[in-house]
Amino acid sequence: MQIGVDRDVAGLDERIAERVGLMWAAGLLDEVRALDKAGIRDGRTASRALGYQQALAELDGEMTGAEAMEDTVRGTRRFVRRQRSWFRRDPNITWLDGAAPTLVADALALAR
Repeated sequence: MQIGVDRDVAGLDERIAERVGLMWAAGLLDEVRALDKAGIRDGRTASRALGYQQALAELDGEMTGAEAMEDTVRGTRRFVRRQRSWFRRDPNITWLDGAAPTLVADALALAR
């Protein structure tokens, strides 16, 4: 059994923007600064990961903090849309509304 949890686009976009703001507020720049000293730029993928790439650009002075966060939001939205497109094709997934107050009960009912 496969259960997918989704949200409406507007709600999801809002949550993405909120989450990116929380990442910066929680110290993403300090984390990336430390990883940079440890050689993150030498790897193929970590320095290109959503958020890390933009934080490195901010640390390098290529973007302001606001630009780095907005670029992370845009990139995450694109990533989410690709994931949705990919997973929506799977007929084995039963989709539930992640904003529904009955989400847990609905998932448990499917699992029974």
